[in-house]
Amino acid sequence: MEIKSKQQGIKVVGDVLDIVGGKWRGQILAHLCDSPKRFNELKTVLIRITSSTLTKELRYLESIKMIERKIIQNTPIVVEYKLTKHGMSIKDLIRHIIEWGLKHRAIVLKNE
Repeated sequence: MEIKSKQQGIKVVGDVLDIVGGKWRGQILAHLCDSPKRFNELKTVLIRITSSTLTKELRYLESIKMIERKIIQNTPIVVEYKLTKHGMSIKDLIRHIIEWGLKHRAIVLKNE
């Protein structure tokens, strides 16, 4: 898809930041880049997230086709989350965010 105007480009940036921005979505996606995770595994690594917030964020990411939910076992219910084929396309962006973030932190810490 080609960007036809500056305004359209700004809208696309907003859309991307809505997905990876905020407190939890980017972290959830980054953790799922490594491998599929169960709900409790995500809850453990995402310190201070509540179960209801994690559920809400996972449902949102599932609704926009970034992740998929798979029931592994019925009794007790074990659910695994993983990136969809489309969701895998965010791996490069997350890698670039990490690289930029490391450079940014080095500059900020250097100037303190």
